[in-house]
Amino acid sequence: MSKLRSCCVPCCNEEKFSLVHKFPSDNERAEQWRRVLAIDDFVGLSIDVIRKRFFICTRHFRDSDYKNEASRSLNITAVPSINLVTLNDPEGLNRDPPPLNRPGTMLPLGQGLADPKGGQDSGRQEQTANTSPVSPGLNAYVEESCPEVPQFATTYGDDIEFINVPSSDAFRKSSQGSPSTVSLKRTFPKPIPSPGTLNTISLIEPRVKVPPTRANNVLRRTIVTKPAYSNIVPLGVPVVPADGAPLVLRRIKGPVPMVERKKCTSTMTQTDDTAVEETADKPPGQAVDEQDDKDVKANQPATKVLALLECTPENLQRLQRKLEAEGGALCLDERLLRLDDDDEAERDKAMQSTKQDGTADPTRFLTVWTDPKAGESISVSYVWLRDHCQCEECYNVATFQRSTSILDLPLDIQPALCDVTDSKIEIVWQDGHLSSYQLRQVVDNHVDNYRKRLEERRAQLVLWDRALITSADHPPSYARVTLNDLLCEDSVMRQVVGSLITYGFAFITKVPPNQQSTEMAVKRIFPVQRTLFGDMWTFSESKMDHSDTAYTNGFLGPHTDNTYFSDAAGLQVLHCIQFNGRGGETLLVDGYAAADRLRESDPAAYDRLCEYPLEAEYIEEDKHHRYVAPVIKRHRVLTGAVEQIRFNPYDRAPMRTLAAAEVPQFYADYRKLAEELYREEVQWKFQLTPGTVLIFDNWRVLHGRMAYSGKRVMTGCYVARTEYQSVARTMGLIE
Repeated sequence: MSKLRSCCVPCCNEEKFSLVHKFPSDNERAEQWRRVLAIDDFVGLSIDVIRKRFFICTRHFRDSDYKNEASRSLNITAVPSINLVTLNDPEGLNRDPPPLNRPGTMLPLGQGLADPKGGQDSGRQEQTANTSPVSPGLNAYVEESCPEVPQFATTYGDDIEFINVPSSDAFRKSSQGSPSTVSLKRTFPKPIPSPGTLNTISLIEPRVKVPPTRANNVLRRTIVTKPAYSNIVPLGVPVVPADGAPLVLRRIKGPVPMVERKKCTSTMTQTDDTAVEETADKPPGQAVDEQDDKDVKANQPATKVLALLECTPENLQRLQRKLEAEGGALCLDERLLRLDDDDEAERDKAMQSTKQDGTADPTRFLTVWTDPKAGESISVSYVWLRDHCQCEECYNVATFQRSTSILDLPLDIQPALCDVTDSKIEIVWQDGHLSSYQLRQVVDNHVDNYRKRLEERRAQLVLWDRALITSADHPPSYARVTLNDLLCEDSVMRQVVGSLITYGFAFITKVPPNQQSTEMAVKRIFPVQRTLFGDMWTFSESKMDHSDTAYTNGFLGPHTDNTYFSDAAGLQVLHCIQFNGRGGETLLVDGYAAADRLRESDPAAYDRLCEYPLEAEYIEEDKHHRYVAPVIKRHRVLTGAVEQIRFNPYDRAPMRTLAAAEVPQFYADYRKLAEELYREEVQWKFQLTPGTVLIFDNWRVLHGRMAYSGKRVMTGCYVARTEYQSVARTMGLIE
């Protein structure tokens, strides 16, 4: 029996048919079918998976796609080309059924069966006790007849026909050696009998072409030869009455019984040139009709059971027990109704799950299955794909820049054809433009995957306090490298940049205590940023070239530099090239750790500090810099993550950016953050001696200095954050 299969073309609405076609076994032809169909369910699936799971009904092929008018076999060049959007082409809808000599065919109008003894049974009388058609809800038929004549049951559209099969002696009481062919057809439309109505079969009725639908395409053919079970009573059919009485088919209520296909499979599908029903225990490629003919000859007389079942010995035994228990009436066990397509149902359920974010609209988004087995997918908007086309017309590979204008980008762009393979996405747009994308690139640039990688990178950061950074039992692995190693080994450069990312600081030792050597050490990795202080700067308490508290010898609390710049420096470099005195210890504080502690202890204060528009300024005789920004800058992608701390009580401008009612709360919140930063246990203090260069992240690590006496000369510079991140990105250390 051929199993009903759903057509995958959307306009068929998952309607099931007994005759469908598989994707070709040739991968190139299968890819061509996939491109033509452009079905969203194919996205992210390999051709082998599509060939196994999806089928296409005959509605979508032209007559010329078949080998001849009556053939079930497609030409090798056949491609589905009609009724792909709507069912409006009659060529596919009104196709004639296949001929009688093929499995599942109909008798030509008025044609009887050949007499088993060689004569044509043309004088058969029509049986007309009741001419009402069989209800479309008919679920199972069984017929027993002459042992010499094989019997088949077929459907096409709304026609049903039975042809005799061999039967047991119990059903040949009135045959007298001559077969009686019974033909059942339905002429659409006719009234539907009530459940349980007995329908007498008319020999000949006018044939009407009716396209197969979900309602009428319910019968499939199965002929199972099982000599060991020849004593089974035919399903739902009483013993044939005396001579002359009409043959009656009884309708059995309930759903179409189908069983799990394990040892015996029968699938009416087509791959390339042939459409055959093959069973698991038959040699590959052997037609069902040939095997059945051999079985009939070898096992006659034998009972042939005709029903909507795919039978195995286990299922027949189960049915036999049920029949005996119910006195001959058929009661189907629900366990028989389990399909072997449970995995397909789960897959369909996962694929058709409703998305709440609006990306389920197939006219605006392409669904790409990153892991079909796990049900993982991403949705990519078509306008994004069109904007990211990197063909020669849209993208300049020499400059790595787009060549098109945003004004030329249609916001409602949709594809005409879309093909997704394991490695590429190819789209033909409605304007004829062809775009090709590397699947990995599209997946990597999806926001969910980008955020996931950022979270993984963020988890590698070490948030520290004094106890962790000075631990002797578990010493931290921040970078402390020599200048010679840095100049000679690229791997040492990577070590320094990695330490800046993970801990927020790094040290370079054995640097000659002068400005030129310090500059050489920095420029080995980064370009120096020029600011109002120059490229490299040198200062001391006796040389106050600029109006800055750092140029004094008093206590300098933890702070970040350049809060008055619209883009504060990313890195700061400090090198003590001379010190004769006491005190002057450098102190560092992890601002990310302090912000996390504040968020845990007072989330409301943390949130407000992320919003307050605090203004900072720097004033000299001919300079005046101002900038307004929150104290804590949230990460734009990672929820709950901090990107920058802008904390410098010394550079605060007059408070004029807050409403009067907000001012008291601001001071309370700002003080809470200061208390976190000024706690002794979070401050790491050490003496920065000549020969040691300190580089730290000015967006994360706050620095300060204890008061000192004597002479202390410092040199240093800034590195722009964009330059710092560029180096880290080329090293593959950040996303």
